[in-house]
Amino acid sequence: MLALLVFLTACTTNTFTYSGESENWSANLKVIHTSDDLETEEFKLEYKGTDIDSVGEITYRVVTSGSFERSGAALEKNGTLTYSNEANQTHSKVTEHTEAEVTVEWNDNKETFSLDRQ
Repeated sequence: MLALLVFLTACTTNTFTYSGESENWSANLKVIHTSDDLETEEFKLEYKGTDIDSVGEITYRVVTSGSFERSGAALEKNGTLTYSNEANQTHSKVTEHTEAEVTVEWNDNKETFSLDRQ
């Protein structure tokens, strides 16, 4: 019984999911913490317009308790872009009180919007 309790405790994960949108973009962010101090970030950005080819290269920045960004990114044919990363948690790990914000720049345009925790 004790071994089962230790095993279940060792497998504990916390998942935080965020989503939001602006005039031209929608985004989803999932952050998963595991008991072995790993944090996995899964980010999806989607262009809401119909002329995907007109978007060109984009730069995006996601700010939570830490941040990540990418420049020169291109959308997939379906108008989406995905990012996934796994790293050791730091003092800036995402918690239930963390706010999230996305900034997207493309073709001399810029939109910033909040992601709400789901």
